[in-house]
Amino acid sequence: MNDKTILVIEDNELNLKLVKALLQRGSFRVLEAANAEVGLDLARNNRPDLILMDIQLPGMDGLTATRIIKNDPLLNKIPVAAMTSYAMESDLEKAKEAGCDGYIIKPIDTRNFLDTARQFLQGGPPLSLRNFGIQPYQKKILIVDDEPLNVKLLQAHLLQNKYEVLHAHSGLEALEKTVQESPDLILLDVMMPGMDGYEVIRKLKNDPQSQDIPVILITALGGLDDRLKGLEAGADEFLNKPVQKAELLARIRSLILYKQLREQFTIRNQAETFFQDSPANWAVWEKPPAQQKILMVEDSPHDAKLLHHYLKEMPWEVEVAASGEEALRRVENKNIDLILLDLLLPGMDGFEVCRRLKARDQTRNIQVLVITCLSELESKARSFESGADDLLIKPLNGFEIKLRINTLLKKKTYLDKLHNIYEATFHEGITDRVTGLYNRSYLRHFLSFEVKRSLRQKYPLTLLMCAIDDFPRILNSRGPEAGERILWEVGHLLQENFREVDLPVHCGEEVFSIVLPYTDAPGAIKGAERVRKVIQSHSFLQDTPGSPIKIKLIVGIAVHASQEMGVDEFIRKAEEALLQAQKDRKPYLLLEDMERPVR
Repeated sequence: MNDKTILVIEDNELNLKLVKALLQRGSFRVLEAANAEVGLDLARNNRPDLILMDIQLPGMDGLTATRIIKNDPLLNKIPVAAMTSYAMESDLEKAKEAGCDGYIIKPIDTRNFLDTARQFLQGGPPLSLRNFGIQPYQKKILIVDDEPLNVKLLQAHLLQNKYEVLHAHSGLEALEKTVQESPDLILLDVMMPGMDGYEVIRKLKNDPQSQDIPVILITALGGLDDRLKGLEAGADEFLNKPVQKAELLARIRSLILYKQLREQFTIRNQAETFFQDSPANWAVWEKPPAQQKILMVEDSPHDAKLLHHYLKEMPWEVEVAASGEEALRRVENKNIDLILLDLLLPGMDGFEVCRRLKARDQTRNIQVLVITCLSELESKARSFESGADDLLIKPLNGFEIKLRINTLLKKKTYLDKLHNIYEATFHEGITDRVTGLYNRSYLRHFLSFEVKRSLRQKYPLTLLMCAIDDFPRILNSRGPEAGERILWEVGHLLQENFREVDLPVHCGEEVFSIVLPYTDAPGAIKGAERVRKVIQSHSFLQDTPGSPIKIKLIVGIAVHASQEMGVDEFIRKAEEALLQAQKDRKPYLLLEDMERPVR
């Protein structure tokens, strides 16, 4: 490929210099243009083999130039790769419509840039974020089974749902892979030659490095004694062979979220303890409520009686509602922790009940365990679209019902803890008076723990730094009280529109930040786009004198990149990205250091 010519159309001198140097190092002939008009002339006169097109150009923008190229019979076979410092989902569609053959995110990944250029020259990668210089984060699942066919079947289910799959064919190999890869979850066969599944679990749970990794035992042994043996060894869940896809994915989603909630609760405890005069009694927080409440939504007296029978000796308060409407009235008046929800109900069906519960702040954390039949494959998919947390397939098994409920109630406990914990430790050293969010001092100490954990467990970590656009002008026109009201409203919207494991922070004045654990660059870009849309669509100061106003957020994004990057540098990179986005008048900008190994 040493005879190939690449045209670079880029108005930023430093970016142009970097790209040119990299291409020349790869022995490519380089043509350069600082605007689209000059670039089009060079393309017509030289017929390059590849065009690298900056989208944001003075005068004619890069997408317009791309359309001209793709409509020109002499040029339309030349691949065009769009280059930009930020990329929303809508940008991908616009680039695709304009005719771009791919997308490269700036700052340039210098290690992989030449390989990316060569891929375009060989026919071009498909238009997706994976080929735009950012590798999407995928949760790792380790399958441990000595039977290759079983591994293949499980892998097929997981790959379709964007999990990264690891294999081990013996207990010893499973232990080695766990140390090397730090999987998010382990699917473990019981019957294996040599070390069986029970012994593997005992070793995993006795190792501090792996004891918090959820383990699902997959077994053909259906006896109660076998399940109790697995629980005593430390298994988190069971699945019987043959494994049903919907059940498998439900268990995985639920356990991974539970693990993340537990980790974030631990980190926030550690960060908050730093600010206290004397250590808090966190053991109190570890205890579940004295009696958690379950609402059974079932119109069949026979099925309700059967469920009652299974749960009668458990330490839970159980109530029954015969319709979806009655269930929604009950959750308004009582603190319900979990709902056993039949889908086929008179009047409002289970799907609508679930949607309404998950749409409201007051009921969003209530765990919903859907009860369905094996034949209702479509119902299973719709259940999760509606927000269900887990499902049970009829005919029901008493042991399995108790296990599912116990796991979901633990998850509910952690959700409640994360939601309420700052109220229990509220004082000026941790929280901001105006917004009620954590403050900048807390952010730094929280990140000191979060960064270490993300490196140890090899999950991605990103930081959004957001600023209210033109906030001084708003203060001048509406006054300081209105300004504080806007800050409070922004803080409330941030809490509503991010996950429980994310951490919104008020850094001071018009600046907020959001810590996004388990989130890579594409996920952070989506988060930035989502929060900007939420803020932009909201009418502020509706209940104060004067007309409501609209505001905009500008967002800087930083990805934690390597063990060498300290907390202060991580925060500084997010601030630099924000300042550059403000300077360039861009909605947000990603400042990414590509040092960190991609999972």
